Amino acid sequence: MATEAQCSSPSNDPTDDNNGLLSATVIAGLKNLGTTLSAVISKTLIANSLKLTLHPDAIIAPVPEIYATNAASAKQSEYAVVTLYSVATKHGWSSITLRQQLEALDLNASAVDELTRVYEDNRKDLVLRQLQLGHNFPHITDVQWRIVCDVKSSTSDRSSGVPHFNINLGHYRQSSGERVTDVEFVCNAEELQSLVNRLKDIERHCNQVAIT
Repeated sequence: MATEAQCSSPSNDPTDDNNGLLSATVIAGLKNLGTTLSAVISKTLIANSLKLTLHPDAIIAPVPEIYATNAASAKQSEYAVVTLYSVATKHGWSSITLRQQLEALDLNASAVDELTRVYEDNRKDLVLRQLQLGHNFPHITDVQWRIVCDVKSSTSDRSSGVPHFNINLGHYRQSSGERVTDVEFVCNAEELQSLVNRLKDIERHCNQVAIT
């Protein structure tokens, strides 16, 4: 009895480069641009995200209007744009490949245009930043934290009275024992609890993978 053999040729579709590189959270954040977030806000957010990508260790002045209408969606989109540019740079995407990836995700057309334009205009700086970072994620082994609370003083009657947490993640150099800061950020109690819950979800997932 004759059998029919089927063979598949390698795909030339550039969108195959996106297999597993962009998470559902990142994709959802990108889809907010030009839809949940207005075109004007989206453009400002993309510009601010570029600054965060190029200068992660610098103190970037906040842009209140980005978060004024929908803070949760804005933060998700900001994270998504930073991740997108980091992934695109690390994997050597051209601006054409980036556009094809975004169009395959069925994003808002104006958002695709702006994301592609900003990437093309700043690709050289993004590549230089990637070369400075290397291709390895930091191995965080130490956490330091402190509570910061805004209180009334003799010079000001304005105070939120809400405590914030300054979180510092780092590691120690094996050669000298010197502590190096990898990530530092400030969050409120709700944001910190959300982070802890997500870390617990990751731990549970890793345990399930290990068992199976």
